[in-house]
Amino acid sequence: MVNNDRSIVIMGGGPAGVFTACGLVDLGYSATIITRPRPFPAWEGISERPRTSLQHFGFRAATASIGPMVTRAAHWNGQSQAQNREYILNRQTFDQALLRDAKNQGVQIIHGRVEKAVRQENGWEVSYATSGGHPHQKARIKADFLVEARGRESKLGKGGDIAEGDFTSGPATSALLKSYEVSPDLDAMTSVASFPKGWAWYLRDGEGTAILQIFISSEKGELPPKAGLAHYFSELIKILPEAELWLRGAIGRASGVSVRTAAVSKAATAGGHDFLVVGDGALALDPLSGNGIFYAIGSGLSAAPVINSLLKKPEDKELALQFYQERLDNAFKAGCLMGREFYAAEERWPEEAFWKARRLWPRGGGPSHPDIMTQPARICQKPVVKEGLIALEDVIVTADHPRGVWKIDGIPLVKLMTFPAAKKTDRETAAAFGAEAAQVTSARNWLLSRNIRPEIYEKHNRKT
Repeated sequence: MVNNDRSIVIMGGGPAGVFTACGLVDLGYSATIITRPRPFPAWEGISERPRTSLQHFGFRAATASIGPMVTRAAHWNGQSQAQNREYILNRQTFDQALLRDAKNQGVQIIHGRVEKAVRQENGWEVSYATSGGHPHQKARIKADFLVEARGRESKLGKGGDIAEGDFTSGPATSALLKSYEVSPDLDAMTSVASFPKGWAWYLRDGEGTAILQIFISSEKGELPPKAGLAHYFSELIKILPEAELWLRGAIGRASGVSVRTAAVSKAATAGGHDFLVVGDGALALDPLSGNGIFYAIGSGLSAAPVINSLLKKPEDKELALQFYQERLDNAFKAGCLMGREFYAAEERWPEEAFWKARRLWPRGGGPSHPDIMTQPARICQKPVVKEGLIALEDVIVTADHPRGVWKIDGIPLVKLMTFPAAKKTDRETAAAFGAEAAQVTSARNWLLSRNIRPEIYEKHNRKT
């Protein structure tokens, strides 16, 4: 039920936009998504984590649209092995299922293409062209708050008319994609392989479609013009050994070769008092990580309470934006360091431009997953999500959780550490927290696994 008189428009209907919209509806807002069908084929492999999130939040149609789970074959650094499992995801089918779920949860869906978003004295005016039966019909909609969720092409996160600051990007990368027809009798599969000019991901859906994506460097002047993409793609296939087996018997579809940006990137300024950038427009990870959908979902989940704080408690604007920006910064750092480790593991072509640029970027920063004991745990105050808003709470900061951890399984960790429970069982302690004994046990085990003891709270008090 809508109990807020603020209207919010979300430009873009992918995972980040949909999760933002549904989270806002849960908080009592009127949320409208303006989106258009993805104009090109797109396929991804996703892990169990995003699928679990979709199930948990009731996205039944989206969950049902996910393809089969397969074991990915990896051909990297001269070695071949079955590595990791992933679900096959047709993004065109998946995105439409997401919108059906969003509509069922109370989000208004407008099928159209956003043409312009203009900030006015009392909010925003978004102009769009409707799709469907009237492709050129123009319309406008008013909004108190604007969410940019149009992916890598979004403008608000790139220092355009609204946002300020730099736009951080890794080495220029493009993905070249071509679709093929194969026998529907062939089993579903995915495979990844490195070669001198980059790396490739091959997918077969088990129903007669195969996709080959090749990721290559696209610094200025490296990519041919659109008319030369098909020939360029064919030349790359010749130096990709695995392609011979992958494409045996495959027939290329008439759609040809499409190209899209695939570089890692982060918006330095992802929001203001009346707008927020979510999803790939705020943070786009290297496709090699396979975590794009997972981070998009997380972006939407965190955006809703941030927007709620900006609208309901404008005096906490800086705190809310700090929470959101720190989340982006830490995810970007971890994702970039993980990518560097993947690329450094390929040692055969250190002087090839593609690999040379990526095996050393970014410089510094340490490992992507630091050992939890590399630095002592400490207590400090950080912004967290509390009852649908962003608030300051005592958290525990560790090497592997630089943003801090407030709760484990619903139990506030610092409060648990200071609780007079020397002679109390977990069941008795749980009663004081209004929780189950298993929740307290889970929180205590987290503290014990990191050797975090009440003494750090005493040190924290002495410092403050």
